[in-house]
Amino acid sequence: MTDEEIIRAFHLMWDNFPEPVMITQKSREMIAVNVKAAEMGLKAGIKCSSIGKPENHKAVDSGKPIYITYQGAFGKAFGYWIPIPEKPEWIIHFGVGGTFEYEEAKVK
Repeated sequence: MTDEEIIRAFHLMWDNFPEPVMITQKSREMIAVNVKAAEMGLKAGIKCSSIGKPENHKAVDSGKPIYITYQGAFGKAFGYWIPIPEKPEWIIHFGVGGTFEYEEAKVK
């Protein structure tokens, strides 16, 4: 897959997810962000490690799928770093429970 195809697939999969999701590279630079991340002011070109605790972003270096738990706005939250097999230096980076209260979620 080309970079453009990966980014297009990312948007198809993640643009409607209720939490911020981004593609980052091992340098921590964001390559693409979903709609929620963009609404929060995130954009390609900035470092994901500038958000939250920088030491949590060392998970990028492993090259393996990793998750951490942390205290989010609504209690326990989870952060994920999942390498993209077609482009191993790129990682899908997102959290669950950091910006959205799932217990209060309602279908609209």
